[in-house]
Amino acid sequence: MYFPLMSASIIILTVIIGFQIFNGSNGISLIVTTSITAHAQEDRTKSFEITHGVASGDVTNDSAVVWARTSQVAQMHVEYDISSNFTQPNSLNSTSLGNQSTDYTARAKLEGLKPDTVYYYRVWFSTPELYQDNRNGSFFSDSLTGTFRTAPASDHPSSTTYPISFIFAADLGGQKHCRQVDIGGYSIFKYMKELSPDFFIANGDMIYAADKCPVEGPSDSWKNIPGNFSGIADPDVNWTNIKQVDDTYLKHWQYNRADPYLQSFLQSVPMYSQWDDHEVINDFGALWQYWNSFNKDRKGYANIVNEGRDAFFNYSPMYRNLDDKDRIYRSFNWGPDLDLFILDARSYRSPNNLADLPNNNKTMLGSEQLHWLEQSLMNSTAIWKVISSDVPISVPTGANASILGRDGWANGNDTNYSSKTGFENELQKLLTFLDDINIKNIVFVTTDVHFPVNILYEIDANDDGDKLIFHELISGPLSAFRFGMPGGVPLPKLDTTFNPKILYEEGGIFNFGYVEIQKQPEDNLVHLTSRIVDENGLTRPNSLLDLNPQQ
Repeated sequence: MYFPLMSASIIILTVIIGFQIFNGSNGISLIVTTSITAHAQEDRTKSFEITHGVASGDVTNDSAVVWARTSQVAQMHVEYDISSNFTQPNSLNSTSLGNQSTDYTARAKLEGLKPDTVYYYRVWFSTPELYQDNRNGSFFSDSLTGTFRTAPASDHPSSTTYPISFIFAADLGGQKHCRQVDIGGYSIFKYMKELSPDFFIANGDMIYAADKCPVEGPSDSWKNIPGNFSGIADPDVNWTNIKQVDDTYLKHWQYNRADPYLQSFLQSVPMYSQWDDHEVINDFGALWQYWNSFNKDRKGYANIVNEGRDAFFNYSPMYRNLDDKDRIYRSFNWGPDLDLFILDARSYRSPNNLADLPNNNKTMLGSEQLHWLEQSLMNSTAIWKVISSDVPISVPTGANASILGRDGWANGNDTNYSSKTGFENELQKLLTFLDDINIKNIVFVTTDVHFPVNILYEIDANDDGDKLIFHELISGPLSAFRFGMPGGVPLPKLDTTFNPKILYEEGGIFNFGYVEIQKQPEDNLVHLTSRIVDENGLTRPNSLLDLNPQQ
């Protein structure tokens, strides 16, 4: 990833990691460096390798998390330097161990970093002391390097020189749309990398745990690199067998993260990880007693939630919250221009088929997360407040919704029972709060619905005569079923409850959303611009949106 050097200094990080090599997990090596230190050049007689590339994430103005996976139990080490040649590297005092409990993934938190600075890092593994052979001592893997930019400080002036930029995207490897043989995998990540964004919001559904990846893809011309795994909903997967459940999730993650395009992208762009339903199973809620009314008698539902969540954390460059290890929602500041809020619409939700009546107190976010979001938005001093939601506002979602209920906020347009089962009362409360406080410049970003659309909302949520104005930007899929294909399933109609106005929509394409936030010299205002980019790296016609901040 290239970063302009106009107002950012350059710092180099070196990550040293030790792992246990997992049999049969051969990753694709990227930017291998073999001249780390003298002892790293010792003869290696054991198979040591970084199997699934490196990644960074949860970047702040003074910290970042670095991630990698190895092929056997090993120790993680980290070095960093202000020189791109690693001429004077500094080392972390404590590192992480990759072992079977984490599927041989490991991470290290880099702290005390400089704001608005480009960092380079490199990662390698060594044999843990307890595993060292008295004759041969420690063994070392080759290294991989990566890069990221830290966020600007909150008091950093807005820049007209270069923008804050990010990509939001998801929906990867669903409905047999897996890694194509003839193009070598998920090639859309090549075009994502070329844009050199500051960060990537992985908005959820970064695996499809209930789907498989056979050789035969979704069409006669699509051939997959096959994945050796079952779908989590398959009858042959025993949910009471935790080892089998765990293995099913891990193999899905290993398959997608083995993609060379994705590895190269994550090597260059830090990410913020978010889950949605397909990290576990379609349209699920973590607190439920069973998956849905069709599966009341299938035992072991709690196991698939727990193992699916653990696999998500194992393959994310993030640390679990010390006070609440299952917490996923969190926020990040990117200087005076941007606050980013990442939601969790799975961990606390009421059953989808519960009627959305006032006395039922139906919730998507749970009271604690909702309060956190309201207070965080109220206290935000950033010009733009971007809320990454793993479900859409006005696009109706949910399989078999007339029986199982809606999965997103919207009730939808059908006249059957589904029309009573959205989460609109809770959303109305949130929007009323935002209208009461008069919070401006809110943009929701999401994926989930398999077609891109830009939506404007202008509603008087609290009936005070002053409208709340905000936008919802939807992208995707990266590689999954697409609405609006010629002769296929048409685009769904929006629920009209919150008065959505479509500014752009399109079907039948793989795509991602690209956003830039920058002060414009013409009016001296910080604009937010977004566009949809397709699988060929082309900006889609009419998808460009240029938003002036409300004063």
